Amino acid sequence: MRSVNKEFLKDLKWRGLVYDATPGLDKDLGKGVTVYIGIDPTGDSLHIGHLMGVTMAKRFVDAGHKAIIIMGGGTSLIGDPSGKDAERPMVDYKVIEANKRKLKKQLSRFLDFDGKRVQMIDNVDWLGKVKLIEFLREVGKYMPVSSMMDKESVKARLEREQGLSYAEFSYQLLQAYDFAVLFEKHGCNVQMGGSDQWGNILQGVDLIRRKYEKTAHGLSFPLIVDPKTGRKFGKTESGSAIWLDPEKTHPFGLYQFLINVSDELAPTLLKFYSFKDIKVIKKVLSDWDKDRQGRLVQRVLAEELVTTVHGEKKAKQSRKVAQVLFDRGKERMSRSDFEFVKLAIPHMEIKSKSEIVIEEVLVELGLVSSKSEARRVVEQNGVSYELFYDKYFLIRKGKKDFGVVEVV
Repeated sequence: MRSVNKEFLKDLKWRGLVYDATPGLDKDLGKGVTVYIGIDPTGDSLHIGHLMGVTMAKRFVDAGHKAIIIMGGGTSLIGDPSGKDAERPMVDYKVIEANKRKLKKQLSRFLDFDGKRVQMIDNVDWLGKVKLIEFLREVGKYMPVSSMMDKESVKARLEREQGLSYAEFSYQLLQAYDFAVLFEKHGCNVQMGGSDQWGNILQGVDLIRRKYEKTAHGLSFPLIVDPKTGRKFGKTESGSAIWLDPEKTHPFGLYQFLINVSDELAPTLLKFYSFKDIKVIKKVLSDWDKDRQGRLVQRVLAEELVTTVHGEKKAKQSRKVAQVLFDRGKERMSRSDFEFVKLAIPHMEIKSKSEIVIEEVLVELGLVSSKSEARRVVEQNGVSYELFYDKYFLIRKGKKDFGVVEVV
């Protein structure tokens, strides 16, 4: 018998992580459950938005439950229309296989796939083999068309010029079938997802009830929207995603993104993403509320997440560089710090120190848009630069813009 934390649901609710849940879930949590979340392998990296589902799975495992990560190798060939304005292009099988390997490596930072309580399964294992007549008999006969048509994602797409393909319309059947297979073969009795997935989740719960005359559960967590900007959390001001792959988003970039989270959103994110005890989080929030200038909540959040995703060394290095750049910290950046940060901020190379012409450098680094703007900024004493280790020029424009010029 697994040891299950009976206060677990209270913890989730305090953190605001329960948006919707089917009746009776709290009772079954006391016995121990197996939950699953789905990951779409159409991309080669997770982004910060994926972390809600991943950290939820980890919370269940830490509380004594089991978790299954469904890698949607089958469903991703169709694409979920939920929240989409138009149909997505089809993705090649080979691309999906390569993506799956990369995603599993990233997921391993959070979940132990070598143990007994977490496993990864690809739904192409059954979706790629099922025959049409078999699928219609095993799934289609239990799914009322009225409930499929009643979904908001279906209604919204039918009202648009692009419409909705039959393939996308059938996606909810595929996701429901996933849940039924996992219920029958792996004893999985809880499906989790974002609040926009609630309709799909209930389709699976209903299929299990109709097909097996048994009870399964659904649990959805809230989608994160910054109340200050109205933007969906996980993207920069320019609209680019914040990736967990360090080649796509540098660790320092992730750190700074979290440091710059608005005061309106920061407490919510700390509750959602931190694995610190509730008492510790309450203390952090209390201290922060007395003096928000120090951005304590954002710093605690940034250090914990960057440590989890990229390791403690990268988190410490990010904190040190941020202190030097933005807080004018007294600590001096090391050579390795410059090598680290030059990949995250504007960077250029020159062959000799004598080549540096500050107006040209500002334009080349993208810190200004023209030489005339560069001259104006220089005349207003808005730029400073300093040479370190006879190799790195650290360029400062104002309080927030930086670049590195490297002598090679």
